[in-house]
Order: sequence, then structure tokens, then C-alpha cells
Amino acid sequence: MIDGQTHHFLYRGLYDGVSFLMDRETGSYWNHITGRAMHGPLEGAKLPVANLLHMSVEQARAAYPDLRVAISDRPIRGEQSPFWPVAKQVPVLPDRFLSTMAGEDTRRPTMDVGLGVWSDGAARFYPLEHVAESNDMAFDKLDGRGLLVYFDPAGHALAAIYTEARDASWDGKTLGLSDGTSIRQGVLYGPDGERRPMDRPLQLFTRWYGFALTFPETEVYEP
Repeated sequence: MIDGQTHHFLYRGLYDGVSFLMDRETGSYWNHITGRAMHGPLEGAKLPVANLLHMSVEQARAAYPDLRVAISDRPIRGEQSPFWPVAKQVPVLPDRFLSTMAGEDTRRPTMDVGLGVWSDGAARFYPLEHVAESNDMAFDKLDGRGLLVYFDPAGHALAAIYTEARDASWDGKTLGLSDGTSIRQGVLYGPDGERRPMDRPLQLFTRWYGFALTFPETEVYEP
């Protein structure tokens, strides 16, 4: 909904190696990560954005008990795909992506995998290998708020939450935080074992090239 009017969006190609959307009503082009119109009559407009987190069906059902699961016999991708799970052998960026990129940030390898986190005042990329070096977790601050980035064993991806805890330890697939809370199957539990809402920053588990070109001023996390 933009200015009270429903708009319909569809994929319309690549720019700087990232998918672009177009709305049928005005023909404006939108960045699907930031929600900002980059070209067309609505250039400069911004839509609200939300997180799209990586998770397994088991994890999704734990996080959302009333979730309805659609079952299909059509596989999205086979297990031989280099993207499943997180590939150790990083694929090469296809020419059709490279041809849309005017430049590249060489601080990290093009296809480096990590978690991009951002707010109105900051953006930071957490390389997967750096988080792995710290026992699959990294405590940091974003805009002055305590932040925990961790490898989610259920979702096979990095994820981040705001927290005031400053230490944590693993017990199997459960991450116990120093403030008495714990994360299991993508759900935050209090010391009493009851579910608690998770306060998450905007985040995207992605490749370095796309995040760096979308947020040119991004910082890179160093342990």
C-alpha cells in the first residue's frame, strides 16, 4: 500500500548484482533489501521492510506453533546444490550478475558468506568464518545496543538478536546466555522456560558482494 493505493510488484532484473522489483502501477524500480524506490515516478519513496530468516520446517513450527505447512512433491533444489547447506566450496558469480556491477568492494571475497545487519544509522557485515572462530557466536554493539550474532544450527545460517547478555555457551543445539535466557530452535526462552519475544535488527544472510554494494559504507566485523 503506497499513499492509500495497492501496488503489485514483480521481478524485473538485476542491478549491482542484486534483484530489482518493479511495481505495475507506476513502473518504479525498487531495491528488495532496503525497500527504497531507486528509479521512476516514486524514486526516493521507501516501503517498510521486515526480516526474512533462514529456518527449517522443524524450527518454523517451534517458533510458530499454529503454522500451516504446505507440502509439495516438487523439490525447490536438490541436495547437490552448492548452496545447500552453506557451501564450503564457494561458487563463482555468474556473468549475468557481474555485468550489472559497476564496481566491487574488495575488503572481502566476492562470494563470502555472512550476515549483513543494518539500522538507520549503521550497517555491518559478519563473515561466517569470523563468527565460527568465536565458537559460533559474536557479541557486539550496533547503534549502542548489545548485539549477539550466532550460527543457528537448526537453520544452518547466521542470525542476530539484541541482548544485554555479554557471554553465552552451547549445550548441544541450545545457546544459553549469561542473562539466563536461552535460544533453541530459533525461539528465545526466559529463565522460567517461558517464551520471550525476540528483538532482532534488520538482517540478511547473504553474500558479501550484494550487501556491500547495497550498503557501501558498511563496516566489516573483526573478532
